[in-house]
Amino acid sequence: MMNLKLRLERLCDTRSWVRLHFMDGTSLIGRVLRIGQDYVEIESFGEADRHGTPDYSKHLIPLGLIKFLTIESARFAEAERRRLDYLSQLESNPDAISELER
Repeated sequence: MMNLKLRLERLCDTRSWVRLHFMDGTSLIGRVLRIGQDYVEIESFGEADRHGTPDYSKHLIPLGLIKFLTIESARFAEAERRRLDYLSQLESNPDAISELER
């Protein structure tokens, strides 16, 4: 567990993309924002297999739920494109910013 937390702290310093894999077989791709004593905060911009508008969300995930992480993946480039697309939509329509994102 401590090794996982140290890796996440390094990724947080650079705001790196990471894919978190959970015990139930699911995973989440996002950028590491913050590491707490027993949680990690991740921001994600939607799923690659769900087309349409980007879906911005922040997740607070207990470290105990994380099985392992992937720090190099071809899907990260697509995730970064979705993030930039989301930000460009916000710039073109400033009224679309929700209270959560301010």
